[in-house]
Amino acid sequence: MKATFFTAGLVGLAAALPQGAVQESSSTVAQTSTVSVSSPEDVPQATSLAQAAAVNVTISVQVPSEILDTTSLNADSPALLTTKPVESSEFLSPADFLTQGLSLDDIPAVSVDPTTLSKRDFFGLFGSSISRGPFVNFLKVAAQIFVKVEKVIVFWTCPQWIRPVPNTFPGWRKYKSNGVNLGGWLVLEKNIQPSFFNDNAPSAIDEDSFCQTLGLAKCGALLENRYNTYITTKDIDNFAAYGVNTLRIPIGYWAYMPAIAGDHYYTGSQKLAMQKIAQYAITKHNMHIVVDLHGLPGGQNGLDNQGKTGQLTWWNNQTAFDLSIEMVRRATDDILRQPNSGSYTISLINEPLPALYYFGQTQDSIAYLNKYYVAALKEVRKRSKTLPVAISDGFIGPQTWDPYWTNVDPYIVIDTHIYFFVGGSYSYDAAYGACYLAKSYQNASNPTFIGEWSIQATNFNHLGDNTRRDFYRSQLQAYTQYLSGGMFWNGKHDGDAIVGDDGSAQKYYWSWQLLAAEGIVPRPGDKLESLC
Repeated sequence: MKATFFTAGLVGLAAALPQGAVQESSSTVAQTSTVSVSSPEDVPQATSLAQAAAVNVTISVQVPSEILDTTSLNADSPALLTTKPVESSEFLSPADFLTQGLSLDDIPAVSVDPTTLSKRDFFGLFGSSISRGPFVNFLKVAAQIFVKVEKVIVFWTCPQWIRPVPNTFPGWRKYKSNGVNLGGWLVLEKNIQPSFFNDNAPSAIDEDSFCQTLGLAKCGALLENRYNTYITTKDIDNFAAYGVNTLRIPIGYWAYMPAIAGDHYYTGSQKLAMQKIAQYAITKHNMHIVVDLHGLPGGQNGLDNQGKTGQLTWWNNQTAFDLSIEMVRRATDDILRQPNSGSYTISLINEPLPALYYFGQTQDSIAYLNKYYVAALKEVRKRSKTLPVAISDGFIGPQTWDPYWTNVDPYIVIDTHIYFFVGGSYSYDAAYGACYLAKSYQNASNPTFIGEWSIQATNFNHLGDNTRRDFYRSQLQAYTQYLSGGMFWNGKHDGDAIVGDDGSAQKYYWSWQLLAAEGIVPRPGDKLESLC
């Protein structure tokens, strides 16, 4: 069996906490240990997440070649896009699993299973058995980087997250986002509210098939009511009470232009509904708004979250490219017409995937994405020199984009998503993995926020202990401390898919609203036991 060896050093993460935020117990001592592993079973598991605090260990990780879906790696041929270290030689990141020269032609085709694609669980969205790519490979390895250490009690106090007055956004290098997503509102996702589909179009699996099944007139009437009722000002008030300072709002291209041939989307008052909620959030609570272009013409990832399951014709399609640039023009103009346009960021694309179930990028998909980013930024800058623009890392790590975007534009921010329900993570150590991954991203040349994150792990999801609480709070701390913050997916979620080994449903791991009601979401000023 071929194996690849990496060394990952976790260098005193708790020691990196701000001085005023750390309190140590004088009766505890940290341990340093070295472990060589070839599978998760070889790693002694900690009995408490807090045992991972203040870790200072060096771990030699043996990676069986079977878990890598790209060219085998070895010490003479590092799998880095560039020669620049990802953070330092001590930290792995997804970019470490991007082999030189890999192209779309090297990725085998995967058949579309709409019944699987339309579910956001570990047998669905990523597909535990068929998911591939650098991000998945990284998580498989990261699941092994967990060692038992003595507990050192440190604390982190939730900050008073800055909520700048309208039009005074300080920029993503200074701003820390404590945000939520408003997914499932202006772009339907069946798993977010299954009852909406089951009550109106049970056979539909996404927004496109929802409108195709009902016809545009009936579909439009239902959606117009949803635009005005699903997200309300009371929801925004509730977010604000917990220190939320950012809303990321997914929206499809069909909100800005008619559906292209072959699509069945309804174009209605999506923009107006978004403007009303955004202006309330800005003027009442000084929130920042990320307008996320979630579904592009032709489909950029093949998943239900783009609006149409299985569609993946955005790539290398000049018509889709031109329409996408037109979408950016219209979305930018719409933002700049708002009375508080200085309180917005525009995000150019959501979760671009060059092939079905391939979570990462290839050399040619990176080149094509960069072509889009350059053209889209040009259109934004014709209209505004200072509107912040988010570009997706495409599940490959923000440093992958350093060769293209270092010192190019001071208002660029990288949007990356971190999900642990693939890759073999366990509920009790995924929180530690989040700290590790955030630490590995912090030295990217551009600021980075986590545009989506949740608290579903691959294994041992359950409600009966504190793992959900610890997993939520560790990510909140890690993304605030090391990066520009993040936005939890999702503000509301009523998914009924069973993802817990205790029979618990998806909503208990994906709904901010439920987690807040259960006391899992902390408030500013709360003193938490640190896991980072």
